[in-house]
Amino acid sequence: MANALDDGDMTPSISTVAQSVSITDTLSSRARISEPFRPSLPPDPQLRLSNGSAIGRMSTSGDVSGELEIEETRVPFLPARRYVQKAHILAACGQTSPIDWVAGGLQACGVLLPELDSFQHSDVQMGELESESGLCKIGEATYSEVFSAQWRYVPRTRYDNFNSKRGKVKGERLMQVALKIIPFGNSSVKSGTGEPQTTLRDLYQEIGATLALSRLSERERTKLQEARLQVKKPLKPKERELGANFVKAFRVCICQGPLPPPLLRAWDRWKAEYPDLCENMRPDYYPPNQLFAVFVLEMGGETLENAAVATWKEARSIIRQLALSMALAERHNQFEHRDLHWGNIMVTRSNSNLTFLYQLPPTGARVKSALMSIPSYKVRCTIIDYTLSRLHIDNDDSDAAAAASKPASYDPAKNVFYVALKDESLFQGQGDIQYDVYRQMRQCSKDDWEAFHPHTNVMWLTYALQKILVTKAPEIKHELVEFAETKLGPAFDAVPPELKRAAGQELLKRWIREFEQCESTSDVLKCALLDLYKS
Repeated sequence: MANALDDGDMTPSISTVAQSVSITDTLSSRARISEPFRPSLPPDPQLRLSNGSAIGRMSTSGDVSGELEIEETRVPFLPARRYVQKAHILAACGQTSPIDWVAGGLQACGVLLPELDSFQHSDVQMGELESESGLCKIGEATYSEVFSAQWRYVPRTRYDNFNSKRGKVKGERLMQVALKIIPFGNSSVKSGTGEPQTTLRDLYQEIGATLALSRLSERERTKLQEARLQVKKPLKPKERELGANFVKAFRVCICQGPLPPPLLRAWDRWKAEYPDLCENMRPDYYPPNQLFAVFVLEMGGETLENAAVATWKEARSIIRQLALSMALAERHNQFEHRDLHWGNIMVTRSNSNLTFLYQLPPTGARVKSALMSIPSYKVRCTIIDYTLSRLHIDNDDSDAAAAASKPASYDPAKNVFYVALKDESLFQGQGDIQYDVYRQMRQCSKDDWEAFHPHTNVMWLTYALQKILVTKAPEIKHELVEFAETKLGPAFDAVPPELKRAAGQELLKRWIREFEQCESTSDVLKCALLDLYKS
């Protein structure tokens, strides 16, 4: 991998060369999301939520506001399986049968849409009203279509209050969410790009990883909140217990039938507006019995590929957030993302300088984690898409109690979810450093994809740093050299002016080499480049 300080133009961006390696699930982040339409809501806040779609348990929070909070994402008992059946997929989503899209439509998934009559409105009028309600296509991938929609739920965390608006019913929240819709289970019908549909085993792995990492983030926020309560130190007005940056999953459900008309209309609007980005076939060719997995996820903003990163402070905030989150998942779930390219890092911007709370893991003589606050510099990142990921899922007692039975071969210590990366095309891509990382991962793992190789996370963090410093904003390197100069100490003052920049560059190169050579993300946190551990 080229050094981050090397000058010169980089090779074409991922969007240019993605066609050569179709397994990468890069989403286009160009989207138009209208101001959400506010339809009248029924008096019963649970009326339009089907099949127990509220995830988690309501409880009274320790928050002085006394508002209801959701404790955590519900994760059913999930044993790792070599052979996955449709019943296992349904059980992972808390279902015994698929939702009938013909009978219930998109609303059966918990999505909020205006009530429309096709006899009174034309398709164009219905499309416009649906767009005003927040239903839009926002991207597509090799195996999926991605839409935005409005989601309504009663339980909420204090964290959710930053990203949602109050509904008309007491305690209700309205939030714009992303719907990732994946066709599966039919080997005779191709996905939108002409590739085979996602296998049951790969889908089972993605569902498990999505729910487990969402729960990990929620539990971490709860720990941080409890830590503050114990020392009787309330959160500051601009302080948020972020804990981890993994995308929040509100629900994952299995549906069957043709794609609902509102989604097709949203698909058509996106194709008309962004014809150059639309490569998938119109998803109206699936048979009546087609199965779809619907992931209801928080909106993460735009991809790092398209997001503006103007300063070293912003860049360091992004890398810090990624590193702190990945280190947490490494410790608790032996997690490897294995596909953390800049299309799977989402970035949102805020108008206020929030600070984010994390736990900094112990190091050296320190045996306990330290509570720390890092400035956001108005950017927040979200890690998405665990299609190729590897992690250990610890089914605790509460999860296991909800299971009807355990497989006879179940071994908690070996409950590893992973994807065997056997598609040779993944390792043959050219034209971007992303494809070098796949080859480096293979060399690191020696094709043992079940084992835990935390160094692969370091490879992807190095990749993200490279993309920011070389491809996105080369001028940041000058700020970074100045930052390095401040760490050279008093003796630096005596260095002749013509040699000072060279000294800063040399120190920076040393920092980056240390960064790249770390064995795990926990080691990355100690690097001077991130400046997290204070002396």
